[in-house]
Amino acid sequence: MEEINFYQKKYEALENFYGWIDQGREYDIAVEQSIYYNHGLKEIDEIIQNVTIATRYSRSGKTISEPFKKRLEISISKAKMLDLKKFGLMDEEIKVFNEEIEEAEALL
Repeated sequence: MEEINFYQKKYEALENFYGWIDQGREYDIAVEQSIYYNHGLKEIDEIIQNVTIATRYSRSGKTISEPFKKRLEISISKAKMLDLKKFGLMDEEIKVFNEEIEEAEALL
């Protein structure tokens, strides 16, 4: 079993994303730079990153770009197939993640 710290992964995704925003990048550019500079993440990390960033779009009322939309569709599809318990996620973390997936799906 490969245990992960769900909230740490979310923090890292947001820290990276908002680092680009703080440098004056638009959301679309910031997400692309976040993904580019985090290339090679493990699948679960990439999924968490994409879903977490998508929730920022949702909560800010921003529209996602077509490239991010395609990436997000793939991430959501993969997320729905994962057994999150095998990553050591607690029931509450799984509930939060599933709610975020639904929120991200609404952007599509």
